[in-house]
Order: sequence, then structure tokens, then C-alpha cells
Amino acid sequence: MRTTISRESILKSSILFFSITAFILSALLFTSCSDSDGLETAASDDALIAQIEAASTIVVEESSLPSAIVTAFNGDLADSFIETAELAVGLGYKITAITDNVSRAEISSAIFFTTQGRQLENTNEKRKKRRHKCFQFVFPIDFIMPDNSSITLNSKDDWTLIRDWYTANIDVTERPELVFPVDVTLEDDTVQTLLDRDELKTIKDSCKRGKDKRKCFRLVLPVSFTMPDATLITVNQRADFRQLRRWHKANPDVDEKGALNYPVDITYKDGSTATINDADEMKAAKESCKN
Repeated sequence: MRTTISRESILKSSILFFSITAFILSALLFTSCSDSDGLETAASDDALIAQIEAASTIVVEESSLPSAIVTAFNGDLADSFIETAELAVGLGYKITAITDNVSRAEISSAIFFTTQGRQLENTNEKRKKRRHKCFQFVFPIDFIMPDNSSITLNSKDDWTLIRDWYTANIDVTERPELVFPVDVTLEDDTVQTLLDRDELKTIKDSCKRGKDKRKCFRLVLPVSFTMPDATLITVNQRADFRQLRRWHKANPDVDEKGALNYPVDITYKDGSTATINDADEMKAAKESCKN
């Protein structure tokens, strides 16, 4: 039996074919343009940042900044506060930001925005490293404020609590003190307990040099600490280090730290162990890590 194909059927098939082809080409073109736009945005942002840095600027009040910048400092930039704001007229803003988030490589950094308040994408490696996080805090963490009150951060969003305190205490310039010990997560997902500011400094120095950020050695639990008021705190597991932090929160005017009770065993990164009998041997063990 002969099948008859009408002119109308052929016309409908052609229209359908061209419609599908046009759709596919449009999708490919859109994807290509999107990728291109992303690259062009990064390049144009870098060019605008260079112009802002080279231009003459005027210092402006924080209250005069576009609302989008204020929103950014309540969001992704919540752990930082504005030290100075400069405007390059017709170009954009250079904001010098300070942070109490010691997980960042540097406490001070420059952040750039358009005149409308869009944060510019900064691909400059030197500038990016200043805001690079050497580790992530394991929340909660605690701060002792200059008036000896304490603030607990239960998530990264709570960094605004620090800024709110200084807004309410505008004449205070002294910065808050992070309460140790703290747990931190490194880029390889290992969790380390930092007992004091010296251990924090060591991990950040390693970060800046691009070296292994894991502690040279860790204490083999259980260990115990004698606090300045003669309280004995025993640490049987990692979570028990929070007892030391709670003690310091309850005694904010005491700068002296708890004394580790010797002897203790330590385990090095390579798995070897050693027994440390006193503070001098502990100091020598830490010094050996620098070599």
C-alpha cells in the first residue's frame, strides 16, 4: 500500500526540525556566553581593582556606604569589621577590614566594591592569601571581652556578636581574647586541639610557608592540669579540654594558664612516641619541631 506524505506534513516536520535545532544552538550559545561572562567578570573586576588602587581616594564614613556593602559585612564578611573606607570617585570603594577570626592568615586585608556595593572578585594571589583560612574552628568558641564578659560563638554567623559588642562600647579599642584550648579542622579534615596561643602561632606560620599544618605531636590522653586556684582538671578525651575553657570563662581576670602535670606521653606525626618528664623537656620537644 502506497503511503502519501502531504506537503503540510513535510512543512510541519521542517518547522519542528528547525525549532529543535534553534533551541540546541541557543542553549550552547547561552552556556558559552555564561562561561565567557564569568571569565570577563573576573578580568574586569581585577582591572577595576587596579584602577581603584591607583586612583586618588577620599575617606568616607561607614554610614555613607551603599547598603549592599553593609549587607556583605553581615553575611560572608561577618567575621570582619571596617577599619577605614575609601572611595575612588566614579570607580569604587577600598575597604580595609580587620578581623578577630584568627583562623585567617592575616588580621588586616583590603576588600574592594563597586560604587553600587557589589564586592569585586579578587584573583590577586597575594591579596587572597591575606584572607585565606588556615583552618576552620570547631564551634562553639569563646571570647573574653575587655570588660571581662564572655561571648560564645556557636556558628560562623555569630561573629556579628563581637561587632555588636564594640558598637555598644564604641570607646573601647582593646580587642577580645580567644579562650583556649580550641579545636580546629585542617584542610585534610584532621582535627587538632590548640592548647594556647603559641600553638596557634605555629600552625599559622606553617600555613604561611605552605607546610604541613598538623601539630608536631599531640598529648596522649588522659592528662591533667592544675589550674591557678589549685583545681585539678583531668582530660580523658578531646571533649574534656572544654573544661579548661569553662574555667577561664569563669575566671576572666586570671591570665595565668593551667599547668600540665608531668610526666606525659606524646605521639609524633610519624607515629613514634616519647615520655616528657617536665616543662624543660616539653620546651625542648617543641623546639625540635622547628628544625
